[in-house]
Amino acid sequence: MPAAPPLPHRPVTQHDWRDVVGLHWAVDPALAAPLVPRATRPDLHDGAAWASLVAYRFVDSTVPPLPRLGRLGTMTEIVVQLATVDDEGRRGIAYRSIDTQHAPAVVAARLIGLPYVWARAGSRVRDDDVAHRTQRRAGGAGSVVRVALVPETVTPPTADADETTRFLSDRWGVHTARRGVTGWWRRAHEPWTFRTGTVTRLDDGLLAAAGLPDLAEREPDRVTVSPGVVVRYSRG
Repeated sequence: MPAAPPLPHRPVTQHDWRDVVGLHWAVDPALAAPLVPRATRPDLHDGAAWASLVAYRFVDSTVPPLPRLGRLGTMTEIVVQLATVDDEGRRGIAYRSIDTQHAPAVVAARLIGLPYVWARAGSRVRDDDVAHRTQRRAGGAGSVVRVALVPETVTPPTADADETTRFLSDRWGVHTARRGVTGWWRRAHEPWTFRTGTVTRLDDGLLAAAGLPDLAEREPDRVTVSPGVVVRYSRG
C-alpha cells in the first residue's frame, strides 16, 4: 500500500495505534448522507457508502515538542466512522463517536470538534486473539469486539492489494464539525500491515447510537486487523 502524502505542517500530535481491529459495512448512501459534516458527502466505493467500527489501543502519545505523555497518553479507543470526501476532493473520514476511558482526552478533543465520549473502555491482547470493549459512563451504548487471529507471519500487503481494503485504510484526513463549521485535519502513517482474523464476538450498540441501525446484526462486509501504525496529525 502507498505511503501517506507528507504532512503540510509540523505534527500537532503523534500516537501509536496498536492491535487495530476494523469492521466495515457497505451502507445505503442515503442513510449515510445526513451523518457527515457540511460540505462533505459519503465517499462511495462500488456504489455504496462505508461505515466502520474501529477499535485499538492508543499508546506512546506525544504533543510535539513536549516529551512522551506516558500513562497520560495511553487508552483504548472504539470509533464509529464514515468514509467521506469534501467539495475540494479531499478523502478522509468523519467520526460519529469515539469512546475512551481517558477523561482529559475527551475534554481536549471536544474543543476541536471531535465527538469523544467518556466511557469504561479497555483492551485485552493475547497471541491468538484481541478484544476491545466499552460501556459509556452516562449510560446507553456499549460495545465488545473480539477477533481470533490466525497464527501467521505479519506481512505488508502486496502492491495489488484489493481495492476495498485500500479504500478503507488509506484515509489521509479527518473531517470535523464544530458549531456548524467543517474542519480538516491531515494525518499520515506508514503503510499498513495486516493479519488474518475472524470476528468471534460482536455485541455492539455504538453503531445504532451513531445513526446506523441494524449494522451490528449482520456480518461485516470487510474485516481488517493490523498490529498497528504510528499516526501523526497536523492542521490541513
